Amino acid sequence: MTQVIESYSSPFYKNIIDLPPSMVRKLWKSGKIMILDIRTPQEYEEHHIPGAILAPLDYLEHLTELFEDKEVAVVCEHGNRARYATYGMPHLYKKRAYYMIGGMALWMCLPVA
Repeated sequence: MTQVIESYSSPFYKNIIDLPPSMVRKLWKSGKIMILDIRTPQEYEEHHIPGAILAPLDYLEHLTELFEDKEVAVVCEHGNRARYATYGMPHLYKKRAYYMIGGMALWMCLPVA
């Protein structure tokens, strides 16, 4: 029997949950979260999730008013900057934050739905 883990939560940061892109897409399409794209404007222009809010990592702390009362999924290109932005800056998220595993590289591998 195979067990599929759909989410992971650290015992140290109860408001941060790791999710694969498929689960982030389900939450986003149901209107439960907003997507925070922390890449550079150039990366965002090349490809992005329609409706995602661009908040480059360098400016993230100054833009907290955009998402302070919302649940957000944090996205970057491969997941490294998003991990830092969630686990390295947990004070930014008053509600739940989702770290999207694999970033845009894995999101683009999802079948169109």
